[in-house]
Amino acid sequence: MFAVSCFCLLLALAGQADNASAHDPAHSADAQLSRAEAAFDRAHDAYESGKMEAGDTALDDMNKALDACLGSLEEAHKSKHYKKAELRVANLQRRMASLLDDIPLPQRGWAEQMSRKLDQTHDKLLEGVMRK
Repeated sequence: MFAVSCFCLLLALAGQADNASAHDPAHSADAQLSRAEAAFDRAHDAYESGKMEAGDTALDDMNKALDACLGSLEEAHKSKHYKKAELRVANLQRRMASLLDDIPLPQRGWAEQMSRKLDQTHDKLLEGVMRK
């Protein structure tokens, strides 16, 4: 009985967290950044183990999460949220550059495209930081 109560409490708390991110664009943007970072970690692990398709898919997931993050930040209309996101994306750019160095040249195609999209996302975040 205690386990069932704990499980129900956890479900309720998880639902509240989802509702908070749905109503708070800044929280949603932060959650999407966390998803993007996790997707990058999956991509890195996949590329290291030679699973190029899985790495490509994870980088695509990262890009989708970053697009969702930008949408949430546009909804929030506050430059301070853009700055936090810009710093985290700058870190992803550094990690991406290192990842590209580790991928054999003939197999870099999709990763290079995602690197360019990451650069574009970073530029959009910088524009958001500069807005007043």
